[in-house]
Amino acid sequence: MSLDVVRRTVVRTGRVVCFLGWYATRLVLANLVVAREILTPGWRLRPAIVRVPLTEVSDTEVVLMALCVGLTPGTLAVAVRTSPPVLFVHGMYADDPDGFRREIGELEQKLLLAARPVGRGPAGPAPAVGDVDGR
Repeated sequence: MSLDVVRRTVVRTGRVVCFLGWYATRLVLANLVVAREILTPGWRLRPAIVRVPLTEVSDTEVVLMALCVGLTPGTLAVAVRTSPPVLFVHGMYADDPDGFRREIGELEQKLLLAARPVGRGPAGPAPAVGDVDGR
């Protein structure tokens, strides 16, 4: 095995471990927010469906994005468009669509960095376009 293959394997493994740690933290925090909503009276919910443009992604990467969004409490991928790649995400706390879109964009960048081979990092951010607001 060449030294380059070993280096790429180590770098990719590190990226995957970093993503899993970051995502696990995000998952725990989202669970705590939803649990607080259930256990305390009051309406802090600001649901909306937000249009999130994706960077140049493969079909597999779109599926991984939709799965990660769907696994996170309080969010759900409700529709996907492949050309251009767009994810429509329902968020329980999406009172700021641009901020919500940035959070999903951060997930996409970190996921693509972990999922893609070393040397092919995530592309630049997709242009922000309008959203469908559920309020």
